[in-house]
Formats: sequence, C-alpha cells, structure tokens
Amino acid sequence: MTVVKSLDTPSSAWNFDDTILTQISSAAYTEGVPEVGVTFMAPTSGRVVITIGGGLRDNGSNATRIFMAPQVFLGTDSSGTEILAPTVGQYGIGSAGEQAEFMYYSRTANLTGLTAGRVYYARVMYQTSNTPASPSADIACREIGVAPG
Repeated sequence: MTVVKSLDTPSSAWNFDDTILTQISSAAYTEGVPEVGVTFMAPTSGRVVITIGGGLRDNGSNATRIFMAPQVFLGTDSSGTEILAPTVGQYGIGSAGEQAEFMYYSRTANLTGLTAGRVYYARVMYQTSNTPASPSADIACREIGVAPG
C-alpha cells in the first residue's frame, strides 16, 4: 500500500480571457491587459503539465506571425524569481502568418524541477515576429492551465 500525500495531488489551475488584443507589433514578449495567469502549488514529483492556447491571426497581408508562451515565477505573482522564461520552441505556440481569420492553437508541455509544496505563478506572454518591417497581429483569446504532472 502507498500513502498518498496531499502534495501529490494539488489542485489544477486554469485561466482564460477573451479580450481581443489588436495591432500587436512588439517583438519583445509582453503579458497583455488583462494579464492571464494562474497560481499553483508544485506536487511532490516537482513536475507539472502546462497548457497554453489562444486564437491568433495576422491582421493584414504582411505575413506577421504571433507567438505565445508561458512564463513561470516562484511566488504568487510576476514579482517573484523567474523560473521559466517565455520560449516558443519548447513550451509555446506560433501562428502560421497570412491568416485573415483567427486560428486557434494549443500546446501542452511538462515543466520539471519545481520544489514540492512551493507556490508558483504562470502567465501567458506573447510577441510578434520581427519581420516584416511593420509587424501587426491580433489575439482573440488567451488561456493557460497547470496540472500536477
């Protein structure tokens, strides 16, 4: 028989916002307004599954791509120590570019190395491609979920 500890199954956390963000042109990651994030407790395994998703589009004919990725901090908000910087390659999503209509994407990835019982904060970050010279894109919704892994 195995004893299940309360830290083995902390609650999942999920947040969603459907405020449409338009004319996004920053090549640097930004959190947007309102910020979409969740506070969660690391399980004894030190692993969680993070899901990020959203509706993305190029709002013109200039082939702008938009990227979304999670950012994770130690503590209950973004003032804590950064544990995971936003990176589309391992944890994020990216639009196809040249899409007049919103396309909806999601990605789920494991985050390891967390300290059991510690509280963390994860939020959605986004940026546009740095080409063309005048990038511009829109986001229809942003969502993030974290579950024990």
